[in-house]
Amino acid sequence: MLDALITGVLSVFSLGPLLYIAVGVSIGIFVGALPGLTGAMAIALLMPVTFGLDPLTALAFLIGIYKGGTFGGSISGILLNTPGSPEAAATAFDGYPLAQAGQARRALQMALFASVGGALIADMLLYGVALPFSRIALKFGPVEITFTVLFAFTFVAGLTGSSLVRGLVACAFGILCASIGLDPMTASPRLTFGFLELQDGLPLLPVAIGMLGLAEVIMAMERHIEARRNSDAVITKTEGLTSGPPLRIREVFSFWRTIVKSSLAGSAIGALPGIGASMAAFVGYGMAQRSSKNRDKFGKGEIEGVAAPEAANSAVVGGSFIPLLTLGIPGNVATALLIGVFLIHGIQPGPLVFKNDPELIFAIFTVLFVTNFFTLGIGLLGERVYGQIVKVPEYLSYGIIGLTCVTGVYASTNSVFAILVMVIFAIVGYLMKKFDYSFVAFIIGFVLAPEFEVAFRSYLLIAQGDPIGLLLRSPIAMIFAVLTVAAIVRIVWRGQPKAPKLNGLGADKTRYPRSG
Repeated sequence: MLDALITGVLSVFSLGPLLYIAVGVSIGIFVGALPGLTGAMAIALLMPVTFGLDPLTALAFLIGIYKGGTFGGSISGILLNTPGSPEAAATAFDGYPLAQAGQARRALQMALFASVGGALIADMLLYGVALPFSRIALKFGPVEITFTVLFAFTFVAGLTGSSLVRGLVACAFGILCASIGLDPMTASPRLTFGFLELQDGLPLLPVAIGMLGLAEVIMAMERHIEARRNSDAVITKTEGLTSGPPLRIREVFSFWRTIVKSSLAGSAIGALPGIGASMAAFVGYGMAQRSSKNRDKFGKGEIEGVAAPEAANSAVVGGSFIPLLTLGIPGNVATALLIGVFLIHGIQPGPLVFKNDPELIFAIFTVLFVTNFFTLGIGLLGERVYGQIVKVPEYLSYGIIGLTCVTGVYASTNSVFAILVMVIFAIVGYLMKKFDYSFVAFIIGFVLAPEFEVAFRSYLLIAQGDPIGLLLRSPIAMIFAVLTVAAIVRIVWRGQPKAPKLNGLGADKTRYPRSG
């Protein structure tokens, strides 16, 4: 194991992975800073670029985008009060008042330092937790996998939308779409409607790009039409917003307790499927406000109110890799897309990967750790141009995204049929966002459905007509079965948790008004 650790660490410190980490972080920060765009969307759009790369370099590039996008969302939240991504909504509560008071540079630097600090703590926890947890996961058979994935479905459906029913519908629709193609056990075609292209199932890339990328372009077109009808539209000016006094290092360390507590909360939330960085940011913000001596200043320009949510939402990245690598279960959309990258390169995420390819696992851990320092360096170097990034016209950014969606899908599949699939799911994604159905639940349902189907059918075959008896003989499966029931009862009994609102929009929304 020591040899695997050394080999994995050394493989990261070569030109290829380091260069792609730097490029990925730069792209992530740029995309995250544009309101309405997210790191997950950038991952979906740029997945085709990684197909010709080796697995480590491909993952290094996408992890760089993931981490850079998480920080980038705070830029427009602080400068314009329009978060670049949902998880940055809590950051804007105090970041924007600081910017209005001429302290934008101070707020941006605190967001950067807290983001990097939270990510470092989460990545160190990943080092300590993932390997022991994978040894437990090696004991998982069809019964345990069935109820683990069932719990993930319920958890995701219940906590990512405005209602449990809508979340379950979205998740079930994802499972239905994943069942298209040849039956995994009998090889008979299902729901192909005579199309030979569907016998291999719906490809993840066109589905993900359609729902994340092209659907957002449709939403942007709708916003543009509504804005043109509104004669009172206000254009926000951003000149000089990144000026002001710099942040003192002493001030960063004065909030170390807040950063550590928020990071631990974010790591725990990231390890749970479907909750996501938005919830972590608000949990971190609430914890900091309750324990702060300046709680009355929160929402009026308190710098601690910037540090807490940024540390929490960045820690989610490291936490989300715990279920991804140990169980093969994605915690959010970004890690669901990364599963697709693993599979494309012939790697099955889960407990066996620790045994079959430990060098790659330790290399991924190292990439996560090293990426934080690239985020810090690129973030500090680019702070003078943030005001220019947020002024990119919406028609320009979304026009490029629309073109990238089409060319990316065609380049990766060489199929016009795949473009048609992308367009169909762009319409589906638009309707789901419009009527508040969780596309996160859909994507995770779509990704996990094949594994769930094989495990569930194997479980029924092993049970020999006594599925309850077999369940009772598996303590791990029983634990997840009880957790599934408890999650449903708790959500139904207490109702959906309502996230704080910003500019009239809930924190769980994926679109925000933008200027320009």
